Amino acid sequence: MAGELVPTQGEIKRHNQLQIARYYQHSAEQLPNELSPLDYLKREFASKDLEEEQWRSVLGRYGLTGQTQTNTIGTLSGGQKSRIVFCVIAVRSPHLLLLDEPTNHLDMESIDSLAHAIKNFEGGLVLVSHDFRLINQVADTIWVCDKKKVTTWKGDIQSYKKSLQDAFH
Repeated sequence: MAGELVPTQGEIKRHNQLQIARYYQHSAEQLPNELSPLDYLKREFASKDLEEEQWRSVLGRYGLTGQTQTNTIGTLSGGQKSRIVFCVIAVRSPHLLLLDEPTNHLDMESIDSLAHAIKNFEGGLVLVSHDFRLINQVADTIWVCDKKKVTTWKGDIQSYKKSLQDAFH
């Protein structure tokens, strides 16, 4: 979906205007450690021509306030770095989100905020997660990948969790 792999057969057709944003387990590690979150946003979105206070407001919506905005990214926690990535994704305003284990490094409050944002997102979403809390809040359809097969789970995430527990007892 991200366009990194070439299909072994068939073809992929994507609309020219489609904007895809991707969060994966190591997204935060790709941030430039030597820049501050504020400088990073200004650099990434130089064409947006926003004032510093506007960028500060954008970061503030993701829980990055005060000195956190001007400290170097390398000194921030994993959760703070993840918030920067989510902020960048939001500023890009994509049509499709690909989220692979997005709750790593997030506390409960941040997970709930992410769930709220996902529920209010008007585009498409593919979520890969082991976080039952998040899945319970956002999933419409649950696909189970097991033994080289993908199947649709007929129940909710709690019934799937119970089936896993029953299988191991």
